Amino acid sequence: MNILRKAMTGAVALCAAASLAACSGDSADTTPSAEPTQADKALTVTDVTGREVTFDHAPERIVLGEGRGVFATALLGGDPFDHVVAYGNDLTKAAPAFKDKVFEISEGAMKAQEIGNIGKGDVSLETLMAQEPDVVVMTLDQKKVAEESGLLEKMDQTGMKYVFTDFRQSPLEHTVSSVQLLGDLMGKSERAKEYGEFYESKVEEIKGRVEEAVAKDGEKDGLIWSAAGFVDCCSTPGKANLGQLLTAAGGNNLGEQLITADSKQFSAEKMIELQPENLIVTGGEWARKPDQPDTFSHVELGYQSSPQRAAETLNNPLGTPGLDLLQAPKQGKYFAVYHQFYDNPYNVFALEAFAKWLHPAAFEDMDPAKDFEQFHADWLPFDYSGAFFAQAQQ
Repeated sequence: MNILRKAMTGAVALCAAASLAACSGDSADTTPSAEPTQADKALTVTDVTGREVTFDHAPERIVLGEGRGVFATALLGGDPFDHVVAYGNDLTKAAPAFKDKVFEISEGAMKAQEIGNIGKGDVSLETLMAQEPDVVVMTLDQKKVAEESGLLEKMDQTGMKYVFTDFRQSPLEHTVSSVQLLGDLMGKSERAKEYGEFYESKVEEIKGRVEEAVAKDGEKDGLIWSAAGFVDCCSTPGKANLGQLLTAAGGNNLGEQLITADSKQFSAEKMIELQPENLIVTGGEWARKPDQPDTFSHVELGYQSSPQRAAETLNNPLGTPGLDLLQAPKQGKYFAVYHQFYDNPYNVFALEAFAKWLHPAAFEDMDPAKDFEQFHADWLPFDYSGAFFAQAQQ
């Protein structure tokens, strides 16, 4: 209901309650007019592709095409599900322990509808329309799938509005703008701006130290083994997400040598041949039986883990036949990092960890685990728990 309609309704009510003479044209109307709120004002946002999207009013019904967008909305203050009416099922499948943390404190979460995964092509236009969204938020990875499947064209035909975020393809370039976009959509622009300042300041400090360390000692060879022990050996992000962070941390990213245009897979034999000076695996909340760590083949990291559990499972991926020939674990240069840092705005703590692991002398006074714990106290609506980093002992 717009302001004019509200004013007209109020006038009719006054006339019904008073005499006709009091409501005649000769009577002056002294009722103050309502001031438009921020939510009533038109809003224009810019997404990571540079598209400008204009709304008549602040969106009240938001669909998060990727459920893990809640990693970002959680740091914006208030309920992470403010105005979110639906979210992708990747949140449940990829980050269940994080989801549990959010659902414990969010009133809006239980009301939101879980839909499929746009990135896998199993969300239809009809599914989106059923949510009556003011805007659908998708990632750049989902953009490609939606274009190829024809979903984006159908959304355009119906006039459905959408925007794109990105924490995965180019995290250092797009994290701040993606958080700001979500903040603008949710009426939390100032909080998003504050996070952008925090993020850029931290990145700048790390990069400054890295530059000095590299000038002194050179880049350090490093390889990221993604989801080690959880999926068949072996995969690497190459230049994207964590690979970009490894390079920014002063690493010579060996993963760039291993991937092709068609595949990010490589063999255990190739890893042994490369003998990376530093080996970083990603671990996650993938245990089917969390109380039986001896059944894990991955490193158990995340909100449900603990430093002890992380240490107990650290060497699990090295059980792959032949990997006992790797020198990095024997020299204390084998590390594990939380897998979901590859796709959320907390990625700056992975950058910090990589820089410390590759250039320990330059980052002796930094502790990524403690800093990430403090981050929860400063920015997130739930308490810290778990383990997100692990390191082999020489």
